[in-house]
Amino acid sequence: MLDILAQATNEAVKMAPSLLGGQGGNVGIGIGAAGIMIGAGLGIAGAARGIGNIGGSAVEAIARQPEAKGSIGTNMIIAAALIEGFTFFGLVIGMLMMNKLS
Repeated sequence: MLDILAQATNEAVKMAPSLLGGQGGNVGIGIGAAGIMIGAGLGIAGAARGIGNIGGSAVEAIARQPEAKGSIGTNMIIAAALIEGFTFFGLVIGMLMMNKLS
C-alpha cells in the first residue's frame, strides 16, 4: 500500500509543474509536501475528535452508573489507545512519503 501512495505522490509531483503553467523547480515538491501535511493534520484532528467523544461518553456513562466506573474506564483507555495507535501509523506513513518527495 505504501508503494501505491508513493507512486501516486511521485505522479502528482511530476504533473505539478505542467498544472502551474510550466513553472519548474521545487514547486511540485512543495505541493506534495503541503498535501501530505494537510492530510496528516486532518487525520490528527479526526483522532482528537474521536478520543474526545470517547471521553465524553465515558463520563456520561459513569454519571449514570457509578458502580461500573472501572469497566467503563478500562474500555475507554483501550479504545483511545487504539485510535492513537492508528494516528501514529498515519503520521509515520506521512513521514515516509515526505522522504520519497526529495
